[in-house]
Amino acid sequence: MAYTWRRGSWALARALLLAAAAALLAVIAYAQSATAAHPHRHRARRAAPARGLTRGGYTNAAGKLDYELYVPATYRAGRARPLIVALHGCTQTADQFRRLTRFDALAAAKGFIVVFPEQSTSNNYLRCWNWFQDQNTHRGAGEPSLIAGITDRIRQQYTVDPRRIYVTGLSAGGAMAEVMGTTYPDRYAAVGVGSGCEYQAGAACAGYRSEDPEQSGRAAYQAMGSRAREVPFVVFEGDQDPIVPPVNAQQLVRAGQVAADWADDGSENGSVPSAPARSALDQTRAGQSYTTSDYSDGHGNELAQLWLVHGMGHAWSGGNAAEQWSEPAGPDETAAIYDFFTTYPAASAATSAGRH
Repeated sequence: MAYTWRRGSWALARALLLAAAAALLAVIAYAQSATAAHPHRHRARRAAPARGLTRGGYTNAAGKLDYELYVPATYRAGRARPLIVALHGCTQTADQFRRLTRFDALAAAKGFIVVFPEQSTSNNYLRCWNWFQDQNTHRGAGEPSLIAGITDRIRQQYTVDPRRIYVTGLSAGGAMAEVMGTTYPDRYAAVGVGSGCEYQAGAACAGYRSEDPEQSGRAAYQAMGSRAREVPFVVFEGDQDPIVPPVNAQQLVRAGQVAADWADDGSENGSVPSAPARSALDQTRAGQSYTTSDYSDGHGNELAQLWLVHGMGHAWSGGNAAEQWSEPAGPDETAAIYDFFTTYPAASAATSAGRH
C-alpha cells in the first residue's frame, strides 16, 4: 500500500510540474509577443533621481573630477529648479566647502540644487583650481570643460532651469568661477567671486595684484566669442586679506566693466561707467562693518556688487565658525550671493548641453 501511494504521488507531482512548465512557457511567449508589439511599454522604469547629499564623478578627455551634490527633499521632476555650482578653495575638499558655506542648508530652505566639484590632488597637490594656467582658462579644454561637464550632467539628471544656472567659489575657486562665467557665458547666468581674481589674472594675484584689468577685460570679451554678453557678478573681499590683497577685487570689478563695455556694442567706448552708482557702510549684528558698492551697466541695470568686509582676512564671510577660512562675524556671503543670483536669470541660455 505504501509503495502504491508513493508511486501515485510521484506520478501526480510529475503531471503538475509538466502543467506548470507549459503555463510558464505560455506566459513567456505572451510577454515576448506583447513587448514586440509595444516595445516602449515594457521598458524598465529609470530609478528616480536621488535627493539629499550624494557623490558622483565625471570624466572626459581632460580627466576626471568627483563632486558632491545636494538636492532638496522638495525636488520634484518636471518642476525646474535653479542650480548653483560652488567651487572650493585651495586645501579644501568639496565637503569642507559645503560645511563652510552651508549652501546645502540654504538650498534646503530655498529649493535650489547645488553641486560642489572637487579638484583632485593629481591635478594640483594643494587642490587649487589651476586658474593661472593658460590651458585651464579656455572653453572646451582642461578644468573648465570638466566643470561644465558636471553642470550638464546635473542638468540631464534633474529638472534644472537653464536660465538660472550660476557659479561661485572661494579664492582659487572664485578665480575659476570667473573663468567659467567668461568661457561659458551661455551656461552661467551670473558669477559670484569670494576673495578671487580677474580672468587671466596671472599668478601674481596671490599675494600681490593681478594683471592690467583693461587687458583682462578685453581678453574676457575675446574669450566669450560669439556668446559675448554682459555677465552680472558679485564680489566679496576682506580689506585685510594678505593672500589675495583687496586691490584684486577692484581690478576684478574693473575688468568686468571693460568686458561688459565691449560686449554691449562691440567696442570699448565708456558706455559702462567705472564709478559705483551707490555705496553704503553697514554693520552686522556681531559688529563687523562692511561697505557695499553697486555698479551700473550704463543702461539702467545693475552689473555688479562689491562687498568689502572691513577687518576680514582671507575668508568666507559669515561662514561656519567650525571650519577653516571662515569669518563668522561678517555679513552672510552665502545668502548675499544667492540673493544676487536670483535677481539675474539669463536673458537667454542654451536649453541643451553644449560642447564642454
